[in-house]
Amino acid sequence: MMRVLVDCRMADWSGVGRYSTGLTRALADRDDIELIQVVADRGTTPVSDALSIPAAARPFTLAGGLELGRIVRRVAPDVTHCLHFPVPRPVPQPLVVTLHDLSPLIVSGVMPSLIRRVVYRRMNVAAVRGADRLICPSANTASDVRRLLSAGERVRVVPEAADDFSSGEVGPLPSGLAGVRYVLSMGNTKPHKDLPTLLAAFSRVSPLRPDVRLVLAGEDRPGYIADVLGSDPAAAKVGFAGRTDDATLRALYGNAAVFAFPSLYEGFGLPPLEAMALGAPVVCARDTSLPEVVGDAAIMFDPGDVSALAAAVSRVLDDPGEAARLRAAGRQRAAMLTWAATAEATVGVYREVTGR
Repeated sequence: MMRVLVDCRMADWSGVGRYSTGLTRALADRDDIELIQVVADRGTTPVSDALSIPAAARPFTLAGGLELGRIVRRVAPDVTHCLHFPVPRPVPQPLVVTLHDLSPLIVSGVMPSLIRRVVYRRMNVAAVRGADRLICPSANTASDVRRLLSAGERVRVVPEAADDFSSGEVGPLPSGLAGVRYVLSMGNTKPHKDLPTLLAAFSRVSPLRPDVRLVLAGEDRPGYIADVLGSDPAAAKVGFAGRTDDATLRALYGNAAVFAFPSLYEGFGLPPLEAMALGAPVVCARDTSLPEVVGDAAIMFDPGDVSALAAAVSRVLDDPGEAARLRAAGRQRAAMLTWAATAEATVGVYREVTGR
């Protein structure tokens, strides 16, 4: 039986956390590996029932790398899998590292600090140099990693999934949304999420549909909506949902009239996949990894095209048949991507580096 150590120290994060949780639970369900998970020693619940080893130091520090290195040497696994780019020090062999995206190196403004970008690049370069294999969640990200970090032929594409998240408990909608028709999007205001295009499109959709609101799943950045929309009356019908737990987020997805995702860059794109799994009709940008994720189960538009996004959202809002078609196609598409399949492909990578 193969002994596998996975670094789950960032399991309580948003994107990386979804991956850590879904993959680790699926690995723990297998009977061909012995799984050990390294967890953050900050009161977080272990991801799975597998043996847990706590780590106190922060992952993105030298102390975090040295601590993980000591754990690896003590456990002596057949393979170590870092689920994000911080790696053990010294770098053990065999080592697999997942690189989710390189947005700070590609999209201006995602990481404004030059010092942080330099450190980010150096840590990714160190991961690429030390890893026997690199896992990327999409062909688009794999291409970026080969091009920007000279990863060569060690990259393997292993898609992510949404079934672990979407099968959980569905909570109540936030107060004020019960019975309301709304367009949902993610409230991250970083430049690559391109919320200004969505807000501009909603200002065109809103006048003919006074009952429809725009809900941004995330925490408010004070003044953001006013900065983008100014005195536009549509601004009064836009709001951030605030920080929500997973049960509430599932309710937001499941009750949305449309899920709109104008992002200009995604390493994979879990939000539209989660939305499809929970039955929301999806409209998203035709860019980077998103076409790989949604297939033909969403309406796609050219990134940054306000008119095309407004037309796509209006089409779903006004045509119940089209909305029903997208709901069914989305569920079918999401069902094709499972964490069990992700785990199977990941174990295949483990076998490559161990020769088993």
